[in-house]
Amino acid sequence: MSEDKKSKIEALGLDEAMEDLKFLAQKVSDMSKDLAQKASEQAEGVTDKMGDIVESTGEALISAGETIKSTKKMFED
Repeated sequence: MSEDKKSKIEALGLDEAMEDLKFLAQKVSDMSKDLAQKASEQAEGVTDKMGDIVESTGEALISAGETIKSTKKMFED
C-alpha cells in the first residue's frame, strides 16, 4: 500500500476500525465454535437418552411377551 493511502487510512481511523473488525470476526468465530461444541454435546446426550428409551422399550416388550406366553400356557393347561 502506498504511503498516501496509508496516511489517509490512519487519518480516518480506519486502521483501528479494521483491527476492531478483525477482533470481532475472531470473537464471532470463537463463539461459533463454542456453539457447535455445545450443540454436539447436547446431541450426544439426546442420543444417549434415545438409546435408554429404546432399551427400556425393548425390555418392556420382552416382559410383555413373557407375560403373554405364561398366560397362554395357563389357558392351555
